[in-house]
Amino acid sequence: MVGWVDILTAKQAHFFKHFIDRYKLLATTRQYSESLAAINFLNIKCDVIGKHGANVLEKLINSIERSYALLKWFLDKKPNFLISHGSVEATRIAFQAGIPIFDFNDTPESIFVARLTAPLTTLMIVPKDCGEGFRKYGAQNVIEYDGLTQVTWLKRYKYDIEIVKKLNLDENKITVIVREPAYLASHIESDSLHFKRIVSMLKEFSDEINLIEIERYKGKFIDVPSLLNKADIVIATGTMVGEAIVSGVPLVIDYFPVLQSMYKRFYKEEFFLHSTNLETIISHVKNFIRDPKKRREPMYYKMEDPLDIFDEIIREKFPNLLE
Repeated sequence: MVGWVDILTAKQAHFFKHFIDRYKLLATTRQYSESLAAINFLNIKCDVIGKHGANVLEKLINSIERSYALLKWFLDKKPNFLISHGSVEATRIAFQAGIPIFDFNDTPESIFVARLTAPLTTLMIVPKDCGEGFRKYGAQNVIEYDGLTQVTWLKRYKYDIEIVKKLNLDENKITVIVREPAYLASHIESDSLHFKRIVSMLKEFSDEINLIEIERYKGKFIDVPSLLNKADIVIATGTMVGEAIVSGVPLVIDYFPVLQSMYKRFYKEEFFLHSTNLETIISHVKNFIRDPKKRREPMYYKMEDPLDIFDEIIREKFPNLLE
């Protein structure tokens, strides 16, 4: 038996690398600068099929074209099961081919993807507080775990302890990382202007902080996990918010337009702040500069790992897939 994983983003490359290594999976991806940069850095062997889209119409056209190309790949390789993180094209092919689909999507806020994939899955393995969102869109079998996808790669990551020297950061200053949102994603209703305004306002504190700006869609790999080990403040959205929480960054500010389901319990427990208001964000940074907080202990060894959960499930309920 041979499994298949379709990698669509840099986050998924980090996450699924450990599935590929453990189960010797076949991997596919698409032309998308961020994911390809991560795939190359992680040395993942991957067949590149199709491309990403920048707007709704382009996404639709590219998805249809990719489905046909991916189907030809599928008929040639004949995988026996699919592991996915909301891949619309791979899920449709696997469903119509009648093979099991294991989906690790953690973003029910991405409505288009959830509607097109959740009803077709054999099993969804999702973070706590995400299950109901996917059931609403038709998922039949959902297991929630007490953790995040970020746990899988952060607890196994080979950290670069020389990252501060390589970036010529002043160790006597507070290090602030600001990440641009993935504004080309279907569930993001924003652009890069908010990011640029935050960066512009933070530059006024150059005497007190090391400012690291991380832009999107430049095709350059950034060693985020290693950076987070040295960060005091992270202002970001999506995946990096979870990475910062799990890594123990003292001040994490999420400026995503809505509070994502997978992070709600961490918000309630005050592991991070959520705000889109520029003045509020800068005010929290000022307060931290005046009264810095110590790093928290990393959480990745205290949380459930979705890879370990999947391993237990597949060995118990789908042992034939490992033959």
